[in-house]
Amino acid sequence: MFVKPYAKGQRPYDLRILKDSVANVVHKNKLSHDGPIYHVHIDQNTNTWQVTCIGMECVDSPYTGTYYTKDKVPDELLEKVTVLLMMEPQSNAVDGVGLRSQVNTFWVYL
Repeated sequence: MFVKPYAKGQRPYDLRILKDSVANVVHKNKLSHDGPIYHVHIDQNTNTWQVTCIGMECVDSPYTGTYYTKDKVPDELLEKVTVLLMMEPQSNAVDGVGLRSQVNTFWVYL
C-alpha cells in the first residue's frame, strides 16, 4: 500500500482515541462533540500555538492557524486551554471544554 508523503511544512497529527492504561479495550476519552474540535499544540521553545480545526464546520474557521504569541490567541480558545492546563494529561474530558492529551497538546471543543 502506497502512503502519500506529507507536504513540505505539514506535520502528521495523531488522531487516535486515547486508551485507558488499565484496560486497552476500554476507551475513556472519545472525541465526540457537536461542533468544531480544535487540535492545539503549544511549542514552549518558540512560544507558538499551532491550531488545527477538525470537522465539517471548519471550512471558515476563524481560529485555525499559527499564533506566534499568547496575546494573539483568541480569548475563547485561550480560556478553554487555561482550564485544560489544570488537568493531567490523558485525564477525562471536561464537558464543553475539551481534553488534554499530552503536556502541550489539547483538543478544544467550541
